[in-house]
Amino acid sequence: MEVKKKISSSNTPYFFSKEMIITKKSLNENQLKFTYQKQLISDLDNKHKEWSKSINSKF
Repeated sequence: MEVKKKISSSNTPYFFSKEMIITKKSLNENQLKFTYQKQLISDLDNKHKEWSKSINSKF
């Protein structure tokens, strides 16, 4: 009950479940990191495809 009291009296919006409590700011930061990592993977995948085409064309 004490945790709920702290949450409702705080000015920072929280997202919570039985396992953990995180702030909206933290959630947004993690989402930005995830989006950036996803873009990096996509770029890497495209580079590998280009590399593969250039290798196949040489043989």
